[in-house]
Amino acid sequence: MAHEIVATIVSGIGAGRQFVALPWFREAVRRAVGFDPYPGTLNVRVVDDAGLACWRRLRGARGMRIDGPDVASCGGTLVPVMIEDVLPAAVIVPDVTRHADDLLEVIAEVHLKSRLGRGDGDTIAIVEPRTRREAR
Repeated sequence: MAHEIVATIVSGIGAGRQFVALPWFREAVRRAVGFDPYPGTLNVRVVDDAGLACWRRLRGARGMRIDGPDVASCGGTLVPVMIEDVLPAAVIVPDVTRHADDLLEVIAEVHLKSRLGRGDGDTIAIVEPRTRREAR
C-alpha cells in the first residue's frame, strides 16, 4: 500500500526551470520515467514528520541517479511519484541545493499548478507509483 505525502505548494525562485530546460536532463527524464518534463518545477513543502519519513524512505527505495554529460554539470537523483494518485511525476533532488530536506521540486509533463487548479498555500498529495503487480 502506498503512503501519502501531504505537501503545501510554495513559491520558488526559478532555478529549477533552468535545470529542467537542459537538453541532457530532459533526455535523462524521458529515459528514466517516460515523459518529457514541462520546463519548470513545482516547489512543495512536506507538512509533517510522517510525510518526511515517507519521503526519505521513497527517495532511498526509488531514487535513480542522473548524471550530467561532464564533470562541470550538476547531477542529481530522480524519484518517480504520482500526484493526487493520477498524474505521473518525479521529484528532482539536485546534488547541489540550498533546499532543506522537506522542500521538494516536482516535475511532470504538464504545468502542475494549472492542471490541478491550485496555487501557493494549497496542498497536494504525493504517492509512490504503483507497480504493475500492485495495480492488479
